[in-house]
Amino acid sequence: MNVWFMTTKIFAVFFLIFVSFSLARAQTDSIYQLQAGTILRLEMDDEINSKVAAVNDTFTAMIAVPLIKRETVMLPVGTIIEGRVTKVRRASFGGKGGILEVSFQMIRLANGAKREIEGVLVKELKTETSHTANVLTILGGTAAGGIIGAVSKASNGALIGAGIGAGAGTGVYLLRKGKDLSIKAAEQIEIKLTKAVNLPVQDF
Repeated sequence: MNVWFMTTKIFAVFFLIFVSFSLARAQTDSIYQLQAGTILRLEMDDEINSKVAAVNDTFTAMIAVPLIKRETVMLPVGTIIEGRVTKVRRASFGGKGGILEVSFQMIRLANGAKREIEGVLVKELKTETSHTANVLTILGGTAAGGIIGAVSKASNGALIGAGIGAGAGTGVYLLRKGKDLSIKAAEQIEIKLTKAVNLPVQDF
């Protein structure tokens, strides 16, 4: 009797493990689950710009290329994705470019259903580096000043000219303003989901 009871118990445990594994695998393989790493191509509705944006500003974009899994359209063109500005800084003098960081937090489906998501830009927004240009501005000023000083008859004219030129070059550098960052209206971007999300099981 005890042997039969223990055998039944062991069988029940293995059966539960098998069922749990099968359900977990079925959920993972479901076309209604978008896995972390899924790439979505979007088109911006309006422009966002580091010059005027503020942290927590919201914006929307639309699916530009349908997401298809196993020949089924999961997210059709026009599906709305909501985003939020998470970090922003305006461009400033001294060649400092703007900063604009965003996240994508919600899918709004055509039937009114919503799903929270965690999405980031595939390509980070960056301004073109201006360090080289800034150095060349200062060096160019120094060289120009040195040439002008050398033409003069003063024995230390080249040195004085170089110093004046460097100062002028530095002045130009400090007056040079960096570039602001933006994502323009109708611009297409790609985002990557960093966390899996389950879509409603229904006909899209």
